[in-house]
Amino acid sequence: MTITHFKNFEMLDPEAGELRGGHELVVEGDTIREVSSKPVKLDNASVVDCGGRTLMPGLIDSHVHVVLSEVVIRNMESVPLTLMTARAAELMRRMLDRGFTSVRDTGGADWGLREATDKWLLAGPRLFIAGRAIGPTGGHSDGRRRTDFGVRCQCCNALSFSMGVADGIAEVRRAVREEMRQGCDQVKIMMSGGVASPYDPLDSLQSRRAKWWRPLRRRAPSAAMSAPTPIRRRRSRARQMPACAPSSTAT
Repeated sequence: MTITHFKNFEMLDPEAGELRGGHELVVEGDTIREVSSKPVKLDNASVVDCGGRTLMPGLIDSHVHVVLSEVVIRNMESVPLTLMTARAAELMRRMLDRGFTSVRDTGGADWGLREATDKWLLAGPRLFIAGRAIGPTGGHSDGRRRTDFGVRCQCCNALSFSMGVADGIAEVRRAVREEMRQGCDQVKIMMSGGVASPYDPLDSLQSRRAKWWRPLRRRAPSAAMSAPTPIRRRRSRARQMPACAPSSTAT
């Protein structure tokens, strides 16, 4: 089993809440075998000089969506699964670079992404997955447009891949068992809609937002509007009209 010996680092001790120097750490396989304040002598170990950097326990994020790479969720409908996976790989790599070694994906990531990170085919944190997020018809997980009827394919784009619809006890039970069959670590059930629902009535939302912002725009004019302009006096109508002699009307 591989043994790694870490030296020359500042150790963050969460219990003490401070950095401590002069320590060495030995990792055997994926287990921390020893942390010592004295020099450790090992014959067959791979030595890592940390260059005075901080060594700390891995961070855990309990709410992520590695496959939802668009802020506006309905835009995921135009993302094919190949691009979804490529974007997820980049997001997970960045999570790992920021120190997150475990994340809890609350809807979207499947067992394939978890297997890829476990086998180190993709650089990323340890994934705890929920599979598809489950919700009722018209709820937060219903990605159908108003022009759609019936059931949509669940394998064509990132939006339909990451969410599922189930109504009533029997359907919800079946949907949960399906995610369990595919190896979920937890189940995500969304009971209603939300401001980020893919196809909520956005027109009314946008109109309310526009009314809310309109007074602010009046209070905060742009630089062009606030620049001083020369005052021009309007000429009276009498001065604008040309002078003319009185006319006589024949009867």
